[in-house]
Amino acid sequence: MVQHGGDGWVVEENRTTVPGAPSQTCFVASFRWCRKKQVLDLEKEGLWPELLDSGKIEICVSDWWGARHDSGCKYRLFVKLLDATQTVLDKFSAVPDPIEQWNNDICLQVTHVFSNITTGVRFVSFEHLGQDTQFWAGHYGARVTNSSVIVRVSQP
Repeated sequence: MVQHGGDGWVVEENRTTVPGAPSQTCFVASFRWCRKKQVLDLEKEGLWPELLDSGKIEICVSDWWGARHDSGCKYRLFVKLLDATQTVLDKFSAVPDPIEQWNNDICLQVTHVFSNITTGVRFVSFEHLGQDTQFWAGHYGARVTNSSVIVRVSQP
């Protein structure tokens, strides 16, 4: 699901290198909230119910966000673990302080690890939002890149 606020999302080259990113491009938001949401079906991604219900997995989420040097931005991240009926089992949100204008092309990472996951997780809802703080037409908002959801087997 994609919602285009203002002049919508566009793809541009990163202004700052993001360590480990396979691509140095980013989605750039506009002057109104731009939103992207994806719901991952863990079984369709190759995981089986016995593993998901074993109590031995962790789900690691990560997202990089930043701003242009000449425009500040706002960013939000909302992640939910869902069961087969889309009931929320656990959730995480990040609502960091905005990045101010004249910021040296700053780029920040948000991470979270879901551990001690209760039985029944089947989906991960990953949603991020961005906008600029100057309300300029065009694409001066949050720059979002290298988003990931990784399921790993935890060690005893």
